[in-house]
Amino acid sequence: MKIKGIDVSKHNGSIDWGKVKNDGVGFAIIRIGYGGSVPVKDERFEENYKNAKANGLKVGTYLYSYANSESDVEAEVNSILKWLDGKTFDLPFYLDVEDNKTQGKLNVNDLTNYVYNICERIEKAGYFTGIYASKNWLETKLDMNKLNRFTVWLAQWSSNPTYQGSYGMWQYTSDGCVNGISGR
Repeated sequence: MKIKGIDVSKHNGSIDWGKVKNDGVGFAIIRIGYGGSVPVKDERFEENYKNAKANGLKVGTYLYSYANSESDVEAEVNSILKWLDGKTFDLPFYLDVEDNKTQGKLNVNDLTNYVYNICERIEKAGYFTGIYASKNWLETKLDMNKLNRFTVWLAQWSSNPTYQGSYGMWQYTSDGCVNGISGR
């Protein structure tokens, strides 16, 4: 089943969610923030969450992770759980794993363990949890055999995905244009 969806963050500015809905968008994955040793909540998360829900879109969320140590894992999990508290989602919470400067230098085992620990703790708190990554990261940076219990949001810019693993959602471009949002 194909459903048109978008992912947004503060970088998209103020969004007219009524126009987004009328443009055929059925869901939004909204950035909750970005991580590392001192995670920062996306300054438009609350506004985007509230207005997307009010306009009848299905909503999920993601954190852009910088976790490259156990202390970063703790900081990210604690922040995520605080920011998710009291909210309901139709779609998963995704851990966005793709930062070359921090995580790209880690070996597969360490990065896989950090991702697993974050996702498992978010899942235990009652949230459907997944991993967002490019085909390359899924195939070379993560041990997906250890992470296969979590859903995958595949990022692969192409007309057809070629990733051989299991995934629940596919992002086929980063160049979309939707009424109600300025820019990509």
